[in-house]
Amino acid sequence: MNARAAGGAGAGLGRRARVAWLLRVNRLLAEEKPLRSLPAFAAAFRGGSYDREVSVSTVSRWETARTPVPWQAVRRYEELLGLPRNVLTATARTVWRYWAPGPVLDVDPVAPATRDLEDLLEQAVSGDVMTGDHWDQLVDGLCARPDVVLMPSGTWSLLAERLVEEMVIADDLPWMLRFESLNRLLNHRRGGRTVVAVCGALAAERARLTATEIVCALDNSAHPDAADRVLSELARPSGPLAHRGAVMACFRKVDYRQFDGAQLTRLVRAVRDCADDSPFGDQIEPLRVHLSTAHPEHARALLGRRPPPPLPGRRTADPASAAVRRVTARLGALEPGRVGDPAVPTALVTEALSSPLFDVRLYAAFLLAATPYRPVLADALAAELVRPLATRQEELAVPLLDALRIVGDHRHRGLLQWLAVTPGVPRTVAYAAVRGLGHVAADRSTGDFLRSALAHHHGAWLTGRDPVTAATLESLVYALGMAARDDVLTTIRTNPDYLPATRAAASWWLDIPGHRRTSALL
Repeated sequence: MNARAAGGAGAGLGRRARVAWLLRVNRLLAEEKPLRSLPAFAAAFRGGSYDREVSVSTVSRWETARTPVPWQAVRRYEELLGLPRNVLTATARTVWRYWAPGPVLDVDPVAPATRDLEDLLEQAVSGDVMTGDHWDQLVDGLCARPDVVLMPSGTWSLLAERLVEEMVIADDLPWMLRFESLNRLLNHRRGGRTVVAVCGALAAERARLTATEIVCALDNSAHPDAADRVLSELARPSGPLAHRGAVMACFRKVDYRQFDGAQLTRLVRAVRDCADDSPFGDQIEPLRVHLSTAHPEHARALLGRRPPPPLPGRRTADPASAAVRRVTARLGALEPGRVGDPAVPTALVTEALSSPLFDVRLYAAFLLAATPYRPVLADALAAELVRPLATRQEELAVPLLDALRIVGDHRHRGLLQWLAVTPGVPRTVAYAAVRGLGHVAADRSTGDFLRSALAHHHGAWLTGRDPVTAATLESLVYALGMAARDDVLTTIRTNPDYLPATRAAASWWLDIPGHRRTSALL
């Protein structure tokens, strides 16, 4: 079994089918109703980023995954449908990389760069603002020249450091563009090793608050240094979030056979000895099963004598299955009969709400978020969360909140705030709600609530000093940073009564240069 098999109902959906569905559903639910017609759409297609005529059969083959769609054509869908630049191309690239059968070393450029590579390099190593599109074009240019030499010698480090620092404070499309740019740089022939080293250093030092996504990104690098870094964070973690990122990176690294014999032995030992009772331990048992399936010779060491649990994704999961039915029914009501086979959205919602693998849930939510289903899906998720006793079912409430964190908007902010501080809500559910506060309508106007939530959870930590509440406090600091509440962050940093990790997290936010914080929004 590989990470894709662990996805459950969506496991049969390959990357080409996912990209095809993304294009098809955006066309069939387009605001410009004439473009919903396949002949009209094909007739209007030539222009912009795509300079060739296309036939109805060509578009049909793209949208049914019978032939791969060129990246320039994905860009043309954006232009023709009036969608925000990169919303389809960045999502398609993300899907193409994650569901690939092997590591993706680079991706062909979507379109010719509008800026010279040298100008973009100078902009990136200066104090100028960089948008996600700038990073996309810059990295495309560097990957097109795999033997490029950057001078002075520290330029690779400067680029990687800025890219990672912007990435971990970006959200939605700006985050996706930077994350995909990082994945391509990790595999650059000349710069990859330096980028791996920068990721490891940042995760272990000043970026520990956001170390999970930094270390997890190493799963797409086949460089031996990446495997060594992941194993080091497993055996001697620099922090709980870096450890979680290492656990998550192992799923694909195991699939891609990136650990040699000695490293595999180290991996088995580290995974066997991992404690899974922390707020960050939810991926450890799935990894034990995953590793046991990929290497049955180590099954006894990993699982003991107990029979292996059901394969992830093949559980008859209730109440998740009931929630999936209700959510997909609401999606189907958007345009009954217009978007074709309901199996794809059903499979994606199933992944988002019931896969044991966080990454599978995340990428399913990303794909759904890049479609007109997004607001309907967000409302459906919120409706599930307010059902009687829903928050008591932590195994469902947490995936619901994780998905809402991706697709939600200002209408759902109040629900997250309520779940974050309401007495009786399980700590893990409150923690998941707080994680959403840094992403769903995370603007400055929310600062007063965040201040009171900080006091609420600080008091709870003083009483119980449990690790889930400590993690919640660190996530509140992240939400304050995303809301640009430097006043509250300064108070936290200077107040010795706060948890040391919380004060360190506040210091990290305040030390990020202003031009990088501005860039991360774009």
